[in-house]
Amino acid sequence: MEPTRIHAFRIRNISNLHVYGRTSSYRSALPLFWTGSGFSVDTKSGELWALLESDYSVYEPWVSVWVNGNMVGRFMVEKGRRWYCLFRGLSPEKVHRFELLKETQAMSGDRQHMLLVHALGVPENIKDPSSQVFLKQKERPVKIEFVGDSITTGEGLSGGVDEMDWISGWMSLKDNYALMTAKALNADFHILSQCGWGVTASWDNDRKCILPPHYTNVCSMHWGERNEILGAQDDWDFSKWKSDFVVVNLGTNDWGAFNNPMKTDPGTGEKWKYRIDADGKPNPDDLAYFRTGVMNFIKKIRVNNPNAHIIWIYGMCGFELGGEIAGAVETFASENSDSKVHFMHLPSMTDESSEEKGSRSHPGPGTHRRVARLLTEKIASIMKAEKMGSSTPKKD
Repeated sequence: MEPTRIHAFRIRNISNLHVYGRTSSYRSALPLFWTGSGFSVDTKSGELWALLESDYSVYEPWVSVWVNGNMVGRFMVEKGRRWYCLFRGLSPEKVHRFELLKETQAMSGDRQHMLLVHALGVPENIKDPSSQVFLKQKERPVKIEFVGDSITTGEGLSGGVDEMDWISGWMSLKDNYALMTAKALNADFHILSQCGWGVTASWDNDRKCILPPHYTNVCSMHWGERNEILGAQDDWDFSKWKSDFVVVNLGTNDWGAFNNPMKTDPGTGEKWKYRIDADGKPNPDDLAYFRTGVMNFIKKIRVNNPNAHIIWIYGMCGFELGGEIAGAVETFASENSDSKVHFMHLPSMTDESSEEKGSRSHPGPGTHRRVARLLTEKIASIMKAEKMGSSTPKKD
């Protein structure tokens, strides 16, 4: 039930709403599909409420609340529709930026998983038009799209090192390299990520659980009739949000497939596995298949983002396929005379500090912070070179 002490504005009627993440044109609410999807508003109201609707069968959605660029809260969204007070008590003499971001990824394993934003509310004495309550924000100078797996989702950034349960509560945006990079560059951002998935195979050799086939849709791994109604299966219109940079952080799960049992397709009975030969090395034909997959994905990204810089980053959980990825990037750049494709070798998590590792054996805040600094420097150097009219920096 709507609290009586606030004045509500339907989310689709707020003209100065800034939306993060790929979403659909679903008219009655704002669907939040991906990690980091959400909204921000600038207001002097000093208090903000949100009417959220959630559903799930297994994996509940979590959200975080940010005020003036800092996380101030994080909570699980209960099933059903209800009002949540995001923050209150701020000075009405100043403009404050409120952000609500979805912490959990698009849950491909839960057809019921859903999160909608229906309305925003401010104190009842403020009844001006939304354009006066929510002020127009300055346009961000750069747009960055991040494509990745559990590392980009932020799995392991919540919970202690000993926590090993696969639950949505261990996914977080706080200290997430993608969000930190975007904030450091004052960038608008989209995140497309899925735990366990890869370029050509998932961690357990499932060739259906890969990101490239879903890249041109809004969020097509969100299965189910309801998600289809919400627009998750729709084609994504790349002209409505033109990326300046596409950062890809994939390959970790493809390497995991080399070290896990064969997968049998329950529908066709087909068996498949990335192989380690008797000499302890990856099978050459399988490596060639992987390299081709990397090149094909770069091609798909380039077709849909003709002017963007594509930066493939890799190494936060080991560098086993780094040479193959770097080689594929170099080959694609050479064959297509494309100077805007780059490879970046990332530092792996270490045992040097308690912050290097997070829960579920994933990179912790320390590793993410180091990567964010390096990636921010890389993107900033490319932007500086373009502004100066010089050639773009060579790949790392």
